[in-house]
Amino acid sequence: LAIENSEPIRTAHNAFARPEPFVSEEKRATKDDDVFHFITYVPFGGRVYELDGLKAGPVDLGEAGAAGWLPTARAAIEARIQKYAASEIKFNLMAIVRDKRAALAERKALLEAAGDAAGAADADAQLADEAGKRAEWAAENIRRHHNYVPFVVDLFKILAEKGKLAGMVEDASKGKA
Repeated sequence: LAIENSEPIRTAHNAFARPEPFVSEEKRATKDDDVFHFITYVPFGGRVYELDGLKAGPVDLGEAGAAGWLPTARAAIEARIQKYAASEIKFNLMAIVRDKRAALAERKALLEAAGDAAGAADADAQLADEAGKRAEWAAENIRRHHNYVPFVVDLFKILAEKGKLAGMVEDASKGKA
């Protein structure tokens, strides 16, 4: 299974694309265009591999040493950033980590089993905080994905019909708005 063939991953990835209400379906990236893609670093079989969608296959970066695989990955990431540091500032570093809610739920269960009511209550409060964060993220994602273009077009039409648009544009161009 290639990651690019996973419909849930593709859907989640595309859901966070920059909203472009006026996009030409015929435009294709050329060699001079900025092409954004993900590069992943993974440990496997005692080695560290770079998975780059623009390369034919995995790149073996070397052995995962006694300190783990992160130092090998870190060195590759730092080398990549240094290579493009003078000309490129669009780097984004993400990590796939365990869901904090799962760890907190386990911690809460252990504390309850140990009879630590105060610790369990603290873990429960942290779980509630995590639920609150996710509710905020969901609301933010709804706003991010909404297409505001029809609203803005209708607003401009109404302002123009009422004879207010020209004055607002003039005021804005003078810096009064």
